[in-house]
Amino acid sequence: MSKLLGILGFILILTSCTDTVSVENALVHSIPTDSKIIVALSDMDDLQLLLNDNPLMEQLQSLSRMEELKKASAFLDNYSLKEESFIALSIEGKNQVAITLVTEGFKNPIDSASIKKRIEYNQIEILEKSAKGGSYYSANKDGVHIASSSLLVVESLIRRNIAEYVFDPGFQKLYERTHDDLSFYVRATDQNWLYYFLLGRNKSELHNYAQWFQLSLKKDPTALHFEGLISYKDSIKQKHALYNNLEAQENQLDRIAPANSRSLSAFTYGDVSQLTNNLTTYYNRMPTVSPQLMDILSNAQEVSQIQLEQGSALAFTLLPYETLFMDLDSLSSAKSTYRDQSIYSLTKPITTNSLSPLLTEGSFSQVALLDDFLVIAADRESIEMIVSNYENGTTLAAQLWWKDAKKNISNSSSLINITSVPSLKSPIIEVSKEDLKVLNAIDMSTTKAIISQYVHEDGYAFYRMEIPYATTAADQPLVAQIGTFKSEKNIIAGPHLFPNHLNNTQDVAFQSEDFQLTLISENGTPYWSKSLDSKIVGDIHAVDVYKNGRKQLLFSTEKKVYLLDRDGENVDQFPYDAKKTITQPLSVFDYDNDKDYRFVVTTGDEITLLNNRGNTVSGFNYKKSGKITSSPQHFKRGNKDYIAFTTARNQLQLLSRTGQVRTRIKDKIEARSPLYFNNNLIQFINSQNKLLQVNPTTGKVTTAKTSLDPESHIYMTERSQLIQTKNTIQFNGNKADLPYGTYLPAEITKVGSQEFVSVVDNGENKVYIIDSKGSILPFLPVYGNGTAEIAGGKERYLTTRDGNDVIIYKW
Repeated sequence: MSKLLGILGFILILTSCTDTVSVENALVHSIPTDSKIIVALSDMDDLQLLLNDNPLMEQLQSLSRMEELKKASAFLDNYSLKEESFIALSIEGKNQVAITLVTEGFKNPIDSASIKKRIEYNQIEILEKSAKGGSYYSANKDGVHIASSSLLVVESLIRRNIAEYVFDPGFQKLYERTHDDLSFYVRATDQNWLYYFLLGRNKSELHNYAQWFQLSLKKDPTALHFEGLISYKDSIKQKHALYNNLEAQENQLDRIAPANSRSLSAFTYGDVSQLTNNLTTYYNRMPTVSPQLMDILSNAQEVSQIQLEQGSALAFTLLPYETLFMDLDSLSSAKSTYRDQSIYSLTKPITTNSLSPLLTEGSFSQVALLDDFLVIAADRESIEMIVSNYENGTTLAAQLWWKDAKKNISNSSSLINITSVPSLKSPIIEVSKEDLKVLNAIDMSTTKAIISQYVHEDGYAFYRMEIPYATTAADQPLVAQIGTFKSEKNIIAGPHLFPNHLNNTQDVAFQSEDFQLTLISENGTPYWSKSLDSKIVGDIHAVDVYKNGRKQLLFSTEKKVYLLDRDGENVDQFPYDAKKTITQPLSVFDYDNDKDYRFVVTTGDEITLLNNRGNTVSGFNYKKSGKITSSPQHFKRGNKDYIAFTTARNQLQLLSRTGQVRTRIKDKIEARSPLYFNNNLIQFINSQNKLLQVNPTTGKVTTAKTSLDPESHIYMTERSQLIQTKNTIQFNGNKADLPYGTYLPAEITKVGSQEFVSVVDNGENKVYIIDSKGSILPFLPVYGNGTAEIAGGKERYLTTRDGNDVIIYKW
């Protein structure tokens, strides 16, 4: 029976987000006065059927409040009810949970627990009995059996004069209208009380939300469904009265809302006058809505609040129009373009204070028109986030899990709320370290969101909730822009992804034309900038010189080799000052996969090896043989190491760890591609556009039968091979035909246990990711140009550019 409180706790999460039956007054009026949650049932077995295998509920069982609930409800395991009954949760004292059972009385004991003590109170015998959580107390009065984890509750119910007492008229009215064999009732007089309660806090009720929720539960293998009613009064300031009789319209917010929004809320209406009438009743005065805002409301049918990872926006779903009802050019002080969409800066911002609490109070100066959506925000970044996801097609409407969930909810509602599971990890109140740890451990792959929907009419709202479980559809890859950063200077290197060991995300590093290296977070928040001596040559590597999982940034400029910790500070002897100009990208060798790195610095015709501390490695004696024309690479075949590079004398050098020639290549080599090691052969394209393959053991050079042309490009890893010709990519023999465009060279990157291809169409500003089967990932391409880099593990990242804007996606 301890699972019962699991479902009660689960309802706490959800709600912070018709046949009449005969009611026995004695039973209803024996419910404890301050009951917050009430379960009405006639068979305990019906309840048990709904208490199994809920992924989100199971993950929250370790919250301190849930542990308290389990302890207080343990005595229910002693009962096997087959009669009309109530189980109530109330708060005693400042913040102590009490669970109380009220059921029909019996001549014989109806539970099996042993008696610890008999207490006489007001001529009624109270029995103290044993349960797993401690003691509980029971008594019979006026034909009603009472059992509770609190002696004080039992005593108060014994003192109650049932003939003159009415528990709660609003509850009784709703109960009579909705009671079935199993129903849940949740007091809704304060919007945030249940949320506070679950996280271990009690909160005084403001009576500003509604009266009661009634919920009936239905479960199937893919989702948990709730249906029921919520009651409210328009005679007092209750938020749900604002939606009364609004004439629900079709919801469109999923077409404009980014798929990775933290939370969404939208209301619809058929007549704006009903909306203003409800506000007038709520405030007992006519709201002062600005003519500009009223003009928008009169030409819209839905208002959506979109809470992003950073920032927020409002989206108005407009009625069909031929010419926009407002002249945005004349109302604006500035106009700019982002992703081919106009963004306006209003001379006079739109304020929403007069629509509170329908909308969050705010001042909105940024506006964009996206087809039939008018989007406003306080900052340009939020508008850009909406625009980018809309243009990329990464909106909620495109998600397979959402399409499945929509089958179980109505197309139209007067109010809909969608809360992402990640938002549960960021509590709005202070919680204990133990509870915060439980929240942070929630597996977001098991449940995508909590969806609640209302249709309001005449003091009631029909209520429907959907909590989809993880399925093949729910696990669909999502590509969504999560951050941007605007560089004031031209970007000349990067962006590059860099792992953040503190929060298991990816940060982004880039260099601007003033030689400043900047590190930003996944959402675009800058950490630091550091002045460098010159332009970065090649990539920024993530290395672990201390072998503790905390990565450092390694790279070279034309003059120095830098090793920085994640705070931007130099490590050990770094930076290393090169005696000559560094002419090739820095190479990183890890011969034995033990993180005893060798950092390979190329200066013209010379090679210098550095160790983890930044000291020159002795014992490497390479005899110069012309200017080095490719970045040295390390390959391993069997138990032998090969250091490979090409020179201006058309030579392919294969050296040992000590710099001595390991294998002599007699053929003249004129490579036009980097060197790769695949299928135990060194492979590259030569100046005649032939794919050459070199056996590093024998030095034999052969020409592959692969057909190439001057525009062909290759990229290889030990296990994968990529051949790119214009818009066609062959990845391990699997062919991907992309739209015609101007493509940069594609690259293979290992992300987790899989390898993917990333490629940029610089002409159309599109970035593609292709899997090992040659398929373009869903929701791609996304916007980007110049460069693209992917990385990650369980959560995967893509960073690219839009001119001098850094863009960060999750996929």
